[in-house]
Amino acid sequence: MGLCEAMGVVGAMSQSKATLLERVVTLNTYRHGERRAPHKPLLLLVAIAYLLRGRTRLHYEEVEAALLPLLEAYAPPVSKRHQPDNPYWYLRSDGLWEIEQVESMARTASGYPTQAAFRASVGGLPAEIIARIQNEPGLAQQLIAGLLSTYFPATQHESLLEAVGLGDLNPSGEEVADETGEYAVTRPTRDPAFREAVLRAYEYRCAFSGFRASLGRSYFGCEAAHVQWHAYAGPDSVANGLALEPTIHTLFDAGAWTLTDDRRILVSATFTGSEVAVERLRARHGQPLLEPLPGQPRIEIEYIRWHREPKLGGVFREPALPL
Repeated sequence: MGLCEAMGVVGAMSQSKATLLERVVTLNTYRHGERRAPHKPLLLLVAIAYLLRGRTRLHYEEVEAALLPLLEAYAPPVSKRHQPDNPYWYLRSDGLWEIEQVESMARTASGYPTQAAFRASVGGLPAEIIARIQNEPGLAQQLIAGLLSTYFPATQHESLLEAVGLGDLNPSGEEVADETGEYAVTRPTRDPAFREAVLRAYEYRCAFSGFRASLGRSYFGCEAAHVQWHAYAGPDSVANGLALEPTIHTLFDAGAWTLTDDRRILVSATFTGSEVAVERLRARHGQPLLEPLPGQPRIEIEYIRWHREPKLGGVFREPALPL
């Protein structure tokens, strides 16, 4: 490890809990335009899950086996194969990962380790961070909550916790503060009025299916969804919102469907499931989305494109069924 990287690790070890949490929610993630790169957050979730089960060091092949299905499910699609070696290598620069005997790893001409070197390596969280997580009650859950709320939409929290073996934790994204209340994670705050504004704009009706349920004076069965995720600077505005049934919302955030610029529904050709599920989505392919009430803003195209196009957000699982 170089001097700068070593200094970064030392800094991470000596920092306060608040600073450690801040580093976790401000990771230096790979950027190509606005394309999402949740690789480092996913690796941290895997490492914390293993640590809570008593494992402090992981062979690279264990990391690869754990990360590949997560990248397939939660990262933007790629034309070839996801590369779990990238977060395994580059998370070191954030002071949150280390590889044993890193200086002796065989390298390519560019200085990047060979695949054989990766497969022979062992890595994990730095020892001081491990000790802190083991000795400070609530810290692991705070780190997990910060990772989830910063890098993933709420519809994915529960399934992601299950996928990494943390299904018994509360996926609400709320931090567990100590008795001083000192250690809150800094992240954008959702506008509490967003939900009601979006549901009212669509008359509490699912914009995808038209479903609406009421009992007495109460409406239920729909949620307010962000088109451009709140975790990726999507505003809490009706122009970035949709009223959706919970399952349709989850499928939207997972990239099973998206919208054209003229707000027609596009269904992913990769979506599959039971006959009922497939028919329900495919029957709406190419159909217009339900419009909001007159005077309410329609979804702005920039947010639709963020959701649909890999270079901007990459939520949609290309390719779409033909129109």
